[in-house]
Amino acid sequence: MASVHQRYRIIEKIDAGGMAEIYRGEAVSIEGFARQVAIKRILPSMCTDKKFVAMFLDEARLSMQLTHANIVQIFDIGKADDTYFVVMELIDGSNLRRLMQRAINQGTEFPIALACYTIMETAKALTYAHERTNAAGETLGIVHRDVSPPNLLLSKQGEIKLTDFGLAKAASHAQQTDAGVIKGKFAYLSPEVVEGKPADPRADIYSAGIMLWEMLCGRKLFSGKTDMETVELVRKGHVPNPSELRPEIDAELDRIVQKVLAKNPKRRYQSARALEQALSSYLYKHNMPVTASTVGDFVVSMLTTEEDAEDDGFDVLDVLRDELRELARTGHVDPNIGHLPVTPAQLKTRSQTQLNVDDMLAELRTLPLEDVEGQVDVKARTSIADHLDFGEFSDVEQGGGSGSSRIGWVVAAILAAAAVAGAVLVWQGVL
Repeated sequence: MASVHQRYRIIEKIDAGGMAEIYRGEAVSIEGFARQVAIKRILPSMCTDKKFVAMFLDEARLSMQLTHANIVQIFDIGKADDTYFVVMELIDGSNLRRLMQRAINQGTEFPIALACYTIMETAKALTYAHERTNAAGETLGIVHRDVSPPNLLLSKQGEIKLTDFGLAKAASHAQQTDAGVIKGKFAYLSPEVVEGKPADPRADIYSAGIMLWEMLCGRKLFSGKTDMETVELVRKGHVPNPSELRPEIDAELDRIVQKVLAKNPKRRYQSARALEQALSSYLYKHNMPVTASTVGDFVVSMLTTEEDAEDDGFDVLDVLRDELRELARTGHVDPNIGHLPVTPAQLKTRSQTQLNVDDMLAELRTLPLEDVEGQVDVKARTSIADHLDFGEFSDVEQGGGSGSSRIGWVVAAILAAAAVAGAVLVWQGVL
């Protein structure tokens, strides 16, 4: 795809899904002026589905009517190479899903004030969309219906923007959603939607509340091993108080969360504006200021992790983290125990060996032969064990112990790692 239109130049692919792909591009105008944009294109294989194409164009038309600081702006709709595309604002940052995962991986809790502010800004976007009117002053009846972490973007400059109104349903739409068909990500639907009832603005408010709960608690609220299990958890609507998982959260914030996540829509905040005001008042009352710089600094810190740096060492924690992720993804293990997340950061034994075989052999050659044979040379001040750097153990006091005791600690660490690996294999059903 060299170019989607003579006015747009493709730079690189950013993302791709089963129905569309997104590119970073440049909008080129007269005098060579260029502006970076995001270009969302329908996959050619989907263009034969007339209903999908109509839905895609409906999304674009609807989004072009929405101009708000907290909504990703759509600039253009076009057709090229027998496929359709939309040109939209490019956000330099990350979606909320990635940021929450990075925080979990680093063992970092999402700041309470930032979590409240993020949903407050999301509520501003929803207020604008829900109350949007046409030229005659009639409400368009927009409901996003897919308010979820992948669709909330946070930029390095501190912007918070809602995107992808692909599932939005407005009275003005030519293409209406099939009756009784559940749309959206299951874990972020409201109880009434999973029961097949029509979605109204309170369904979006509920979805925003799920994101608030997850940022505060550092785990999924509704997470079943299958889609059906997840839907059943959503239908039951049991929501623990965030303070049960994070003691520093006060009763007032618990009440806000419980109200926004009330199973009965009549007991929720009845508008996104009311939710915005509740969170704004909470932050002001508790002197918890959040600015664009606060948001931007957090985004940068989450995207710049120790995983990006070169590390020649081997860390058991990293191996277990990757293994647990894969097991959770394939459904072989439930990543949640009770209300607490199972993350490798909770493991007490951390071993990072810096053993370099070449350096070890070179050093052994310089030692007296008696040491190599395991005998003590009264003239030698060191032993082989003293020449081996076995790294540090977080739960072991560092002191002036003998070489043999350090070897014992290494053996203990290896046995502990083997025990954990064995447990993982049992989880997988291998043993």
